[in-house]
Amino acid sequence: MQTKTLLLALFTAATTSAATIKFLPRQDNSTASADTTADAAAGGADFGNCVPTMDFQLGREGRKADEGTFLPTDPLVAEGQQDALNPNIITNRICDQLTNVCEANDAAVSLCEDAQAQIEALGTKDASTADAFNSALGF
Repeated sequence: MQTKTLLLALFTAATTSAATIKFLPRQDNSTASADTTADAAAGGADFGNCVPTMDFQLGREGRKADEGTFLPTDPLVAEGQQDALNPNIITNRICDQLTNVCEANDAAVSLCEDAQAQIEALGTKDASTADAFNSALGF
């Protein structure tokens, strides 16, 4: 019984510690995680509690198999949001949520607004649109 309790306590401590670790850039200028890659590309942008990316998929539930729609990938950003045929609806949602629920800094919000304008100017509505938005944010 004591062995099981000790193992459970060690597992809990290890899991809790692992959940709080944030990878930092290595000395050789390569990165260890998407977080640091985004930070470097974003020039100090801190997206807070969110990863502000969007996804494009064909045939989501309730859609035709050949109908492509966009949706935020982060559950906090996507909460209550339906998929959209228009990527500008989703980029708007993502940028709004950075302020509303993500606790992102001003640099992150500004970067998102710039990416949003780029997507609107592109005028595309396919996987390359989501890729361009994500890339503009450093993901």
